[in-house]
Amino acid sequence: MAAIYSLYIINKSGGLIFYKDYGSAGRMDTNDSLRVASLWHSMHAISQQLSPTVGCSGIELLEADTFDLHCFQSLTGTKFFVVCEPGTSHMEGLLKVIYELYTDYVLKNPFYEMEMPIRCELFDINLTQAIQKDRVALLGR
Repeated sequence: MAAIYSLYIINKSGGLIFYKDYGSAGRMDTNDSLRVASLWHSMHAISQQLSPTVGCSGIELLEADTFDLHCFQSLTGTKFFVVCEPGTSHMEGLLKVIYELYTDYVLKNPFYEMEMPIRCELFDINLTQAIQKDRVALLGR
């Protein structure tokens, strides 16, 4: 079964506004997760500038020996990225579901301030359900 190791949401300025760890081994501390988010934001921005393709929106997939990193950038510049097992190919759909949850439960929350860390219980609950549903769907494949 393909596993999701972690989920990051980065604001348009490169600040980490949400982080959730789903892996049981090798949990990162807060400073490490901030470094990963900052590094990814920088690499994403540099790749947009260096791309020979006109209109490139940055790196969408990074494949390594021990993990894959799938990224989705919204039109507002907010980046959602998932670190998962190598070879996982269905993450684009999951990232769009996560984006929909973000728009429904975070952006429509009257108490949420833009660009600030996400502290929304309904978002957390529905995100957990979406991740679990995704894992169950993988078992059927």
